[in-house]
Amino acid sequence: MMVMGYFRSSTTKSATAAAKQKARTTREELGLREALLDQPAAAEEEGGVPKGYFAVYAGEESRRRFVVPTGYLREPAFRDLMERAADEFGFAQAGGLRVPCAEEDLEDLLRRLQRKNAAGKGKKKATVCR
Repeated sequence: MMVMGYFRSSTTKSATAAAKQKARTTREELGLREALLDQPAAAEEEGGVPKGYFAVYAGEESRRRFVVPTGYLREPAFRDLMERAADEFGFAQAGGLRVPCAEEDLEDLLRRLQRKNAAGKGKKKATVCR
């Protein structure tokens, strides 16, 4: 009896998956400063944000723009910051979502959230635009 080879080994798929995982790990190992400046070219040119992110502005005078993963909205510390922003500025903000904190404080919060998520699941990193 002749047996047809319907089932193929998954070595090519696992090799591709391993390469993708290695690329993700390499990207996660970048420092926060490099990750904050890493913005996809198309989104940067258009002034938009990549899928799965949103923009917030921090600082009094200079208003620095941070592009933050939407997954951070589940974090209690970031949610508290969003509630404070709603209390101070309201929900109908023109020109972007402003948060009531200094640039350094928001950067520190994002750094802590990035470390927490990288240790747990390897989540996305926040980026900043100047």
